[in-house]
Amino acid sequence: MTRQICGRCQQSTDEPIVVGVEHGASVGGRTTYACPDCAPSFPKQVDVFAVAAALRRARETGRAIRTGCA
Repeated sequence: MTRQICGRCQQSTDEPIVVGVEHGASVGGRTTYACPDCAPSFPKQVDVFAVAAALRRARETGRAIRTGCA
């Protein structure tokens, strides 16, 4: 992997960690990288595709579910 800029401290790092991925409907998404020191301070990202699948299954079966989304 190439050097990336940390999304929090804006420093260049040789060990980037993916902490966020944004999906776009009409354009490509964006990936946010962090250095190893800043990575733990980013919130855990919810997998929107897993949430959508769980909601679809819940609707089909008539069950309530917890998605982890507020």
